[in-house]
Amino acid sequence: MKPIEIIVCDDHPLIAQGLNSFIGQKDDLSIVATATTAQELREILATTSADIVLLDISLPDGSGLELCAEIKKQYPDLKILGLSNFNERSIILRMLHNGASGYLLKSASTAEIEKAIRNIVDGNLHFGKEAQKILATITKQELTEVPPVTKREKEVLKYLSTGLTTPQIAEKMFVSAVTVDSHRKSLMQKFEVNKTVNLVQKAKEWGII
Repeated sequence: MKPIEIIVCDDHPLIAQGLNSFIGQKDDLSIVATATTAQELREILATTSADIVLLDISLPDGSGLELCAEIKKQYPDLKILGLSNFNERSIILRMLHNGASGYLLKSASTAEIEKAIRNIVDGNLHFGKEAQKILATITKQELTEVPPVTKREKEVLKYLSTGLTTPQIAEKMFVSAVTVDSHRKSLMQKFEVNKTVNLVQKAKEWGII
């Protein structure tokens, strides 16, 4: 029987070494590659097949959250287990929205990680105990799909979150105030809100800013 093939993407040597040591003892689990950056993972995926990626949320050259969505778009059959030091509602939600099949804190036991790998490869979802508590309080509205946001809209959101006015944002982005206002109105329609404060709050909850 073919072992479960695993790619580890984590920039902390102790985590990668620990996983390699533990998984190396299992006959039906195999780490086929290890990456320490988002770019390394992209290059590995282009040439290496696997069943599951253990993906660090914080990478030196990018966000594991955005990388998760990118991977699922390119390799829809590849399963992803998010590993993080953060147990925040917005991050767990974003990973769910971006196609992850599980989420564990890095403090999870090796037995828990093994259980998660097997559950996910079998087609199930797996979340650690703390994440489960958070998921239990998530509303139906929060589970709706996160609307797509353009690079420019994301920039507007970032400035709005710092309290800048439309003219101030326009000056920073080298565009007209009308353009900024247009982006803001578009975002409000996408997020189904009618106030800027609610727009910023929702963007933070979804981990967009």
